Amino acid sequence: MWLSLGKRRVITVRAVIPPPYRGHMKNETAALRSRSRRCSKWFRSAKRSSLNRNSLFQLVTIISLVIGLPYCARAQEQSLPSPTTTGVLGKKDASALAEINAHLQAVGAGGWQGLEATGTLTFPDGTSHAASLFLAGSKSQRLDIEMESGSRSLRLGGFAGRFRDERGNQGSLPSATSSAGIVAFPRIWADASTSSNVSLYDQHLYSGTGSNHHRITIEYALEGPAGSRLGKETGATDLYFDPSTHLLAYSVDAVTFNESARQVFSRVTSYEQYQQFNGVKVPTTIKQYLNGQLQWTLLLSQITENATHSADTFSF
Repeated sequence: MWLSLGKRRVITVRAVIPPPYRGHMKNETAALRSRSRRCSKWFRSAKRSSLNRNSLFQLVTIISLVIGLPYCARAQEQSLPSPTTTGVLGKKDASALAEINAHLQAVGAGGWQGLEATGTLTFPDGTSHAASLFLAGSKSQRLDIEMESGSRSLRLGGFAGRFRDERGNQGSLPSATSSAGIVAFPRIWADASTSSNVSLYDQHLYSGTGSNHHRITIEYALEGPAGSRLGKETGATDLYFDPSTHLLAYSVDAVTFNESARQVFSRVTSYEQYQQFNGVKVPTTIKQYLNGQLQWTLLLSQITENATHSADTFSF
């Protein structure tokens, strides 16, 4: 997807779908125009910021490539509180650690190293595309979507995150957003119980989803793939576990797609339909929401545990 500034300097969108959040819709420009009044405040707010014309264009390009349509265009909703950080690492509440250990036992993820999975990614309009998910340790993640005109890819390696469309156009993500990953369970499986660069806080039971979930905040250092710290900054993700099965049901984090714009989005990811592959239970239905609005649904059908990845799997 590309954005162009027209003769009247109005931002328009051509019908190309960015990875991994943007829904594939026919007559994309017409659909956006019909929603323009609903989203006009969002664009006016961005224009009133300190961004000049070029940086405004960059902001909208990044948001469109990475999250797709502005969140006000979505229909299905899922909202949960956003996590907060303390700046303290290495602190683990005993009850929070007990929940993490119960989860690891429930899914059989002791000694987990990574996986490769294939399946189908569906956008809110119902269109589906073949997709592949690659995970390695707590920091490296990749999601590929096969569009009609080529492959779109989002690749994260610690603080370094980049995306590319089928035309070869590339962009980067802020380090904190890249560190948050695409899905949350690799950090639980690889780092939560053992790493000194992780804190665990028990937020007790939360019933705002319609049923009780044990809410745990995992706070982590912002690091590069080699483990080097990015200053003293930390990131945080809230984890919601089913208290009876100890399976992860939701994760929540706050992400931004342009550091200079300072617009923060609440991202909720749901994990459903756990199935066992080589002794490890993996969620095979993953849904992701941005500011409450559904972005995509990923259905995984083939999963290979502890797959070996090449050196360039998580980079371009």
